[in-house]
Amino acid sequence: MEINETSYSDCSPNYYVFDNAPSYLPIPNEKGEAICLLNDDNITADWNVVKSCEPSCFIRECDNGQNCGLKNGILSCICGGYIGKYCETIDIAGIFFLFPFFFFF
Repeated sequence: MEINETSYSDCSPNYYVFDNAPSYLPIPNEKGEAICLLNDDNITADWNVVKSCEPSCFIRECDNGQNCGLKNGILSCICGGYIGKYCETIDIAGIFFLFPFFFFF
């Protein structure tokens, strides 16, 4: 490898590169990506991972009792009331959206 060279790699089975914006879904056929950067000592180098391959819910499972299933042919957490790669965060926007309906009925 050369300094500042970008390297790509296929993700292992059941690992994906995830979208970094809501809805945080796995990106089909996306490759892992890293750049070889020279350290401040101008002698050694390290990898700066730009896109990492992360486990699907088949391996990692989903948080908060949510289900892992096929979404557009890819294993994904199906997050009712939650967001994140693994349904790890309460979907505040979704909860506030539902509140007016509860108060008026």
